Amino acid sequence: MRRSGLFLLLLALLLGSACAQDAAMVSGMRAKFLMKHPLLAKHHMAPPTAVSGAPGAAVTPTAVPAQCLSVAEVAQQAGSFSALLTAAQAAGLAPALADRSLQATVFAPTDAAFAAALQGLGVTAQQLLAQPALLAAVLKYHVVPGAPITSAQMGDAQKLPTLLAADLAAAASASPSASWHKKGDSEDGVLTLDVKKVIDLKTGQHSKDITVVGSLSSAGIVNPDVQAGCPAVVHVVDAVLLPAIPPLTEDDTSMWAALMKIWGQ
Repeated sequence: MRRSGLFLLLLALLLGSACAQDAAMVSGMRAKFLMKHPLLAKHHMAPPTAVSGAPGAAVTPTAVPAQCLSVAEVAQQAGSFSALLTAAQAAGLAPALADRSLQATVFAPTDAAFAAALQGLGVTAQQLLAQPALLAAVLKYHVVPGAPITSAQMGDAQKLPTLLAADLAAAASASPSASWHKKGDSEDGVLTLDVKKVIDLKTGQHSKDITVVGSLSSAGIVNPDVQAGCPAVVHVVDAVLLPAIPPLTEDDTSMWAALMKIWGQ
């Protein structure tokens, strides 16, 4: 009787250990799957923690390498993104950019890019900062939630749904008769990549010339893969990406006024 009892106890311990290993493996597989499909993660019974300041489509990974910085910290160290940080603060998106666990691909315009955008719109920085809704729409157009996409993973004609796409989808569901729908606006919040292979005739080395195409403007990636391997990857771009506006009317001939109609307060 004593031997049979010891045998049953040993068998139970072995089975328990195997079950625990199987459960851990299944849990790991489920986590990897949900990380690759962030839009499904929020419908899961135990979804990952949502990133503060960002829609639920952005996913927080379970572990962040110690060397990884937040998008805001990367921008601060680079020293040429003060306009981006100031705009994020005014738009209420600073907490998301300061979150080291933010999982996203960020196209970061330089200060020179913002200066050119202000000149093209014919407005001052103060006028732009005074419109947080417009600022938030523009900035969300530069963030692609989910697993970070490096330049090596980018392909020609690839579509990248941004955080703005999630906002537009939610707005359309809540109010199908919204004014920006009535005016025939076709904005979907999706960016398109234009990728060309470039060969250096002197060295024979191959590289990529990547342009991010938005509805109203496009931007070239001038410094790719900043913080590759971290939850968020940053690609420095040379222009500000602007979401689409409806056709201009005779009484509304400036791009700034048209943008204000959709995204302003």
